[in-house]
Amino acid sequence: MTILTTSLRAGTFALALCVATTGNAQSKVETAGDVLQVALPLAAAVCAIRKKDFMPYAGRFVAQGLFVEGSKAALGHAKINKRPDGAYGLTTPTYKGFPSGHTAAAFYGASYLSHNCLQTRNQKALAYGLAAFVGASRIQANKHTAAQVVAGALVGYYFDNLTVKFDEGRVDFGLRYKF
Repeated sequence: MTILTTSLRAGTFALALCVATTGNAQSKVETAGDVLQVALPLAAAVCAIRKKDFMPYAGRFVAQGLFVEGSKAALGHAKINKRPDGAYGLTTPTYKGFPSGHTAAAFYGASYLSHNCLQTRNQKALAYGLAAFVGASRIQANKHTAAQVVAGALVGYYFDNLTVKFDEGRVDFGLRYKF
């Protein structure tokens, strides 16, 4: 059994345990989304370690997290940044919603797994399906709008596909497209 398989099974067990011990159906969906937004990038990190690709993986993951938080801060009180529940955030209670950080992290992990670790279409579809579930759980929990979730999905996907090259004192950025 590989490390990746073991970590995916452990994550599935942890997810099942969290869901089974929470209250109502709505909180179970939200809890499952919370667990998966960590489990997908963590499984991808295990794969990146095995492929000796952890530093580029981690650098892009941190960059996407900084982009998400920077976007939320830069948008301030813009309508698109407002959370639907009106009670989430540290400095302003109804803002800091665009893009969805949970969804960005989940899609980052799903994209890396799909492009570098998973072999079959079914496995890849499952990874993206779980990431989509994270986004749906954020909408269902009334923490994000559909636009905030779609933006988070795009951020996560594109930061996984970001390329950075250092050449003769120059830094080049690009995107690689793999489906």
